[in-house]
Amino acid sequence: MSKHDPRLVTIKLIEGLPWLREALEARALMHCIRAAQRTDFRIVHYSIQSDHVHLIVEADNKRALSRGMKGCNGRIALTLNALWRRRGRVFRERFHDRVLKTLREVHNALKYVLNNHFKHSVQSNAYAGPKDPDVFSSARYFDGWLGREPDLVAGADGAVVVRGGWKLSRGWKRHYRPIATDAVPGTGLAG
Repeated sequence: MSKHDPRLVTIKLIEGLPWLREALEARALMHCIRAAQRTDFRIVHYSIQSDHVHLIVEADNKRALSRGMKGCNGRIALTLNALWRRRGRVFRERFHDRVLKTLREVHNALKYVLNNHFKHSVQSNAYAGPKDPDVFSSARYFDGWLGREPDLVAGADGAVVVRGGWKLSRGWKRHYRPIATDAVPGTGLAG
């Protein structure tokens, strides 16, 4: 595993738990994502869906990925169980991940994660329209939108996510156009 190859990670809840796309749950998840950032494990983008979360991460090696995800998942499980006043398992499995080796895979994964709410047809009161980034994702930090500047700066004090390495921040832009805020992602990336 190269530290230059980002990964698309998916974590899925067990059945029967409350939705994650609610204000309290989303705030709790964003706090956990921010707290999970490490020097050898970085969460660059995320998307919160009703029963799963997609992350685009960079890790220095397999051990850093494993430890970073273990810490992130543990933090999320403890936080959600406390919020829901319950005990027990939260996730179906540890996580599923896929290496993003090419710039095309990076471009497709960014579109998939940041516009994933279109794929699931999930609507919420916080979602105003197709030109607005999904507030249940890191889309407001993304600097690759077609005709839209980011609302927030990745890596700034208090930011949930950090700026990605070359492939995620500049590399894909050399060969691919900016992503439209209303582009419906394809399927098959998350496995």
